[in-house]
Amino acid sequence: MLHKLSVILKWLIIIFPAISFHACFSQQYDAELINQQTTIDVSDGKVTQTHYFEIRINNRKGDKYAEISIPFNKMNKVSNIEASIADRTGKEIKKLKKSNIIEKSESSAISFYEDNYVKEFALRSNIYPYTLKYSYRMQTNEFIFVVHWLPLIDNEIPTLQAILKVTTPAGYLINYKSNLAEKPKVDSIAGKIYYSWQTSFPKPVLAETWSPPLLQFIPYVEIVPDEFYYVLKGSHKSWESYGNWNLGLLNGLDDLPLMEKYKIQAITNNIRDEKEKIRVLFHYLQDATRYINISIKTGGLKPYPASYVAKNKYGDCKALSNYFRSCLSVIDVKAYYTTINAGDVIEAIDPCFPSQQFNHVILFIPLKQDTIWVDCTSDLAFGYLGTFTQNRPAFVLNDNASKLIMTPPLTFSDVLESRKINARINPDKTMKADFTTILRGDKYELLSYIMTALSESERFQYLGRRIVETGFQMDNYSLTVPDRDTPEICLKYTASSDKMMKAYGNESLVKIIPLYFPFMEEPKKRELPVQIDYPVYNVDSIEYAIPETYTVTDIPKNITITSDYGEYKADFLLSGHSLLAIKQLKLNVGTYPLDEYQKFYNFISHLSEAENSFYLTMTNK
Repeated sequence: MLHKLSVILKWLIIIFPAISFHACFSQQYDAELINQQTTIDVSDGKVTQTHYFEIRINNRKGDKYAEISIPFNKMNKVSNIEASIADRTGKEIKKLKKSNIIEKSESSAISFYEDNYVKEFALRSNIYPYTLKYSYRMQTNEFIFVVHWLPLIDNEIPTLQAILKVTTPAGYLINYKSNLAEKPKVDSIAGKIYYSWQTSFPKPVLAETWSPPLLQFIPYVEIVPDEFYYVLKGSHKSWESYGNWNLGLLNGLDDLPLMEKYKIQAITNNIRDEKEKIRVLFHYLQDATRYINISIKTGGLKPYPASYVAKNKYGDCKALSNYFRSCLSVIDVKAYYTTINAGDVIEAIDPCFPSQQFNHVILFIPLKQDTIWVDCTSDLAFGYLGTFTQNRPAFVLNDNASKLIMTPPLTFSDVLESRKINARINPDKTMKADFTTILRGDKYELLSYIMTALSESERFQYLGRRIVETGFQMDNYSLTVPDRDTPEICLKYTASSDKMMKAYGNESLVKIIPLYFPFMEEPKKRELPVQIDYPVYNVDSIEYAIPETYTVTDIPKNITITSDYGEYKADFLLSGHSLLAIKQLKLNVGTYPLDEYQKFYNFISHLSEAENSFYLTMTNK
C-alpha cells in the first residue's frame, strides 16, 4: 500500500566551504546535499550502481542527516560502504570503521517479505559545519527498472549538484522519462552507450493546502529496459506486454484448498443475485482475514498464493487481492487483478511510459448490469473505493489486453458532511449545543479507522482536538455506523462554549457557528498550484434557542456566492425565540495554476469573511 512521498523523500545535504555565497546560502538550512553522483552500469544481465554523496551539516539539527540507512535485499546486494567526515577546511577528521556498520532486518513476525534489510551507520562531528562523504555499491541480478533516480534525501533541504551516468551495451534498448533535469548527453564508444543527466534542487518544496504531488516539482529520472528478466521474462514495449508479464507472476497462485472452496460454495449456495454473492464473500474476506501493510514497490511484485492466505488469514494488498480473486472464481465470477497508484493526492500516470508506476492492488469486477471495484485491504463499505483510489488510472490486467481504466470519481453526495446543531444560550452567557453529524468521504474513512485503531481515551482526545467545533469543549460523544455497507458514520456529541457570546452593556452578540474553511496561504506566499481531487460538500442546519429574557434586534442577511470554484449559500429565519441558520458549501474538483491562485484565494476569503461576519444581536428586555 502506498507510503506517501514524505516517507520516500529523506535526504542529506551540505555546502561548499570557503565561498562566501555558499556560506550565506548554508545559513538557511540545517544541511545541504552539495554533491550527489550515481553511476549505473548495465552488463551481463546485471545492474551495478555506485552512489556517492557529499552532505554539509550546518548545525546540531542537521545531525539527523548524518544517520545513514541503506536498504537492500536478496536481489539487491550492497557492498563497498565507505564514509568519512571533513571539517570546514576540507581536512578529513574521521573515517567510518566497518565495525560501526549495523545490519538489521526490516521484517517483522507478520511480514510477508522477509528479505528486506538495511545497513546503518552514523558519522558526526560536534564542530559545525562539517562534511559527510559516503559511497556504496549495489548490484542487482533481476530487475524491471534500470534506475529510479531521485537526487535528494529530504524535500526540505537543497541539492546543489547531482549527476547520473548510465552505461549500457550497444543495442540495449531503454526507455526513460525525466523531470526538471537537463536533456541527457549520449555518446557511443567501443560498443557501449553512455548517458549522462545533470540537475540540482536549489530551493526546497513544501506541501501547501491542496497542493499537487511534490514529485511534480522535484527532479528525477526513471529508466526501464525494453526487455527484462524479473522472476520471468518481460517487456516494457507496451502496456499489453507489461500486463502479460504481470499476469505471468500470478500463474498457479489461485490454489485455494478444497475445504476453502467448499466453504465459499456453502456461503453463496442460496444466493441468486451475482452482486449479492460478491458482497457476502467480501464480508467473509473482511471478517476472516487481516491486512498487513507491505508496499508493492519494496515488498516484491509477486503475491503469496491463495492457499497461504487461506491458511494464515492475513496478507498484503497483492496477496488479499489474489486470494479474493480466487474465491470469486469458485462461483464463476471473473475479477481482474488491478494495480493502482493509491494515495491522498492523485499522482499522474504517464500513459506513454509502460512501467511499474503503481503502489497498490485492487480488483475490477465488471458485471452485466454493474461494475464493482473492490479494495481487498479495506474494512469500509462494500464497493466503496474512497479518497485513496478514486478518480485515477488503474492498470487492469487481462490476457493480451491489459490497459489503463479510470476508477469512478467521488460525487458530491459521496462526500456530504451534514451537521444538525441544536444550540441553547444560557443565562450565564455560555452556550450548550448538541451536534449530530453524518460524515461521508474522507471523514467517514478517518472515523472508521479511529473507531477500531484507538482506545476509548485516545478517541475522546482525538475527537476533542481535531473534530469538535473550535471553541467548544466536548462533554460526551457517540460514533455509530448504520450498517457495514453504507459509507457513512454518525458522530453525536454534546459540547459547551463560553466563547460564542459577548455582552456589550445591554446588548449581546452571538456568533453563528461557522462552517469549516481550510487555511489558504496568502497569494504572495503561495508557491504551488491548487489540486482538489474530490469535491467538498458541507451542510449545516443550526437552531438557536433564545432565552425569553432577550429580544432579537438583528439577524444576518441571507447570502449566495457562486463562482467556477464552487458555491456557497446561507439563509437565516427568525421564528419567535428560535433562529434557524441553514448554510451549505460546495467546492468543485479542479486543478488551478499558480497564476489563477489569486482568484481562487479571493473566492475562499470571501466565503470565510461572510462566515465570520454572522452574528445574532440581542438586547435584555
